[in-house]
Amino acid sequence: MRLSALGTVALVPLLITPGLLFYFVITPKIAGVLLGVSLALLCWRENSHNLFTFVRTRTGRWFTILLVVQLLLLALATALSTNPALSLFGSTWRRSGLIAQAAVLVFALLAAAWLRSYPAEVRNILRIVCFSGALVALYVIAQYFGFDPLLNSAAYHAGEGPFTIVRPPGTLGHADYLAAWLLFVAFCGSALAAMDSSPHIRLSAWLVSALASLAILLSGTRSALLGLAAGAIALICFRRAQPGRRAIAAVLLFACVLAVLWVSPAGAKLRARVHWSMEDRRGGARLYLWRDTVRMASSRALTGFGPEAFETGFPRFESRDLARAYPDFYHESPHNLVLDTLVAAGAPAVLMLGAVIALSFIAAHMAFRRTQPVAAPLASGLIAVLVCHQFTVFIVPTLLYLYLLISMLVAIAEPPKSPTEPAPPKGWQRIFAAASFTVACLFLWCAARLLIYDRALAVEQRQLTAGDVGGAVRAHRTAARWRVPGSTADLIYSRGMNSLAGRTPVFQDRLVARHEALESAVSATQFAEDRSNSWYNLAMLLGGQEDAAGTERALRNAIAWAPKWFKPHWTLAQLLDITGHHSEALSEATVAVEMDGGKDPEVLETLKKLGGHPIPAP
Repeated sequence: MRLSALGTVALVPLLITPGLLFYFVITPKIAGVLLGVSLALLCWRENSHNLFTFVRTRTGRWFTILLVVQLLLLALATALSTNPALSLFGSTWRRSGLIAQAAVLVFALLAAAWLRSYPAEVRNILRIVCFSGALVALYVIAQYFGFDPLLNSAAYHAGEGPFTIVRPPGTLGHADYLAAWLLFVAFCGSALAAMDSSPHIRLSAWLVSALASLAILLSGTRSALLGLAAGAIALICFRRAQPGRRAIAAVLLFACVLAVLWVSPAGAKLRARVHWSMEDRRGGARLYLWRDTVRMASSRALTGFGPEAFETGFPRFESRDLARAYPDFYHESPHNLVLDTLVAAGAPAVLMLGAVIALSFIAAHMAFRRTQPVAAPLASGLIAVLVCHQFTVFIVPTLLYLYLLISMLVAIAEPPKSPTEPAPPKGWQRIFAAASFTVACLFLWCAARLLIYDRALAVEQRQLTAGDVGGAVRAHRTAARWRVPGSTADLIYSRGMNSLAGRTPVFQDRLVARHEALESAVSATQFAEDRSNSWYNLAMLLGGQEDAAGTERALRNAIAWAPKWFKPHWTLAQLLDITGHHSEALSEATVAVEMDGGKDPEVLETLKKLGGHPIPAP
């Protein structure tokens, strides 16, 4: 259990495989979680003893019950989901379906029982977190200053000239996810400094906290900075101690470093980020998004739409205000912990999440009364993470660390396991062994299938880039055999093949590419997460073949999936005008202009060409 737990905690945030896998940021992390939990489950003898004694404690019993209820609610939401397969395995961008979340909950339970039996391992967990965090923070700092041996830096730069900003993603795929994860590192560093007696380890821990805080700042993530401030205030309140001269000197030194960075040429991108933030005080689309999400959630308040089903279902609930403000924007999540849970699994799941968090703070209070030095920084870190995730979304690595932090609090709340505690009955051990082996095999099968599928996608895209139609087709067939149910990359393949058909000089290859593009476009309308975009892509392909009837059907399906998206309305207006349906064309063009919010002049030009006049905004 020790090696699997420490290995999972250390490697999951670091795993990134550009060039090897297609979704090279998230897939290796999901596979790492599934593999790590599988290995932990195979230590069934140790786990059975740990869990048997863990559930005999009051905190352990409640923690176990709450996790089991959470898992049952997720399973129910998945069974009743609007897209059960997608809810089971998760979307391509996050993979946070029932399988992945179940693995995290199993890991949390095993880790809590293990740490309660061996409380000294909390120090090793904290050291591992600090080690991984230091590597990622240094990588983030290197990304900010223009050195990145793994990723194309253009992907995380935006703007032009003096207003160019950089949002380093580190190894987490996006600056928001990175900064949210670094909050764990910052407060685990302070916990290690409070727990470890070695002066060198304590100094190193504080340096890691400082590096993580600096990396959060360089990421330009406002939600994480707010969480960092909230956690720091909570830590000061929990400790009720006056800062010493060394602490004051360290804070002043850190402030001086930031001041020098701010006024130096290297701080230009940071100043630009502040400028962008001042222009967007409302946090982008979030206020409209939250309002529309509440309306969406109210339609299935008890069961939710299922894990990861938000992006498929939300476009039908999108308001006119949100569409006009962000007319061509794809919303994959409500970016709020409570709303995300509410939409995914309903109000009971929100209550269970609140109960787990409440239990965590009760455990922190109990640990504080037992004079556990790590209680205050861990509880402060939990506050920081919760504040941050009112404005961003959990991915599996950050969800894993959230439950790891909670597991540590629950584990240190009760006295360690006594050697005199009774061993579990033989019947319990046999049942536990069978269940552990079965679940471990399930997780291993899911990890293997996901890796093989993703590797086939990477080969497919490499062949498309090289212009090898035959190689791309063979790789696509392999990917289709191993495709994870519920989601597909057929839309990407369709667009790639369509592009290849337009540039390949070989006539036979051109025919094959066009056939593949159309076939995968049809498949994408059935399985892709973004159904409206898939139908729109099919409409474009059918339009290229001069199939007016098929194009119109595809555009109307795109509108059915996303009624407030201006683009299918606009394209349909042009098609109806060509086919002689002028009045319908004018109606669609009017809707397109209204939903576009005046962002695209060519949409207004279409309406004017049809003889219409835009309706002034209220």
